Amino acid sequence: MIRALFIFPLFFLITQPCIGIREGTATADIFIKRYKHSDDFGKLALWHEAAAECLVRISVPMNEIAHGYYTQHGYKKWAVRAEKEAREIQKRYEYHHKCAKIAWQKSETPEPVLNVERENIAKFIVTWLPRYPDRFYEFGIYPTFFRKQRELAEQTGDYVRALQLEADAAEMCAAQYEKIPIAYGLKGYQKHRDAYRQHTLRLQHLAQQNPKRLPKEVDAAKQIARSLETQAVPAPQKADVILHIAKSDARVKTTLAGQIGVHAYPSFQGFAWMVRFTNHSRGNLVTAIIDEKTAEVLDVF
Repeated sequence: MIRALFIFPLFFLITQPCIGIREGTATADIFIKRYKHSDDFGKLALWHEAAAECLVRISVPMNEIAHGYYTQHGYKKWAVRAEKEAREIQKRYEYHHKCAKIAWQKSETPEPVLNVERENIAKFIVTWLPRYPDRFYEFGIYPTFFRKQRELAEQTGDYVRALQLEADAAEMCAAQYEKIPIAYGLKGYQKHRDAYRQHTLRLQHLAQQNPKRLPKEVDAAKQIARSLETQAVPAPQKADVILHIAKSDARVKTTLAGQIGVHAYPSFQGFAWMVRFTNHSRGNLVTAIIDEKTAEVLDVF
């Protein structure tokens, strides 16, 4: 049975945050694979540059925010882990920069074609910039660190600490908005930053009252991003249409023939849709890329 999910499959980030902070780059790698296969070296170079930009604009600030928090609050093991992640990010950046340089040397792609791809990449990056702060409470550092620390505090009845941790989490979410989409120049995200900072102040005030149980406001942050949606999110019905197109492609049908327990994950990438088909035994089986405007299957691999 094939199951369609509208949201990109980020569930594995819960247990692998170091991969999570590079997911924008990992998605760019799909387009890198596409153009490497077709020997379009100009577009290949552009997507290596896009992957590097995702690291600089998303991964680096996220890592710096987390490392600063761990260091300030004495979480030495977590700080060491963040330092390791920083080195990994730098290595990936150098790799993509080097690959882009090599690809440019081989490129014969016409400039008008490159300009169209540059526009696509700009839409791609704008789509990814707010993705992590928008999903702060679902993936990455909140479930892997803050939620676990809060659970430990609640087990000992330390509700002041639980509130302080939630306040710190809200402040970190605000910092992600500040350092990623707002720093890039995206409009409308100041209200997200301000809403989380206001929530931080509310939680800090509640903590000062030394409560004997957790107030209901402690979990209110999880609703903020949903109530302040900025990006236009494609309707779930659109994802269903895209999924049907991908499943109807002969190459996809051939690859999935005989496979059991297949799951499909359509995700919008700013200018095109990506549909990944996976199962538990083999992981990723096949990926289809579909043009947003024409609904044409651009590639399958």
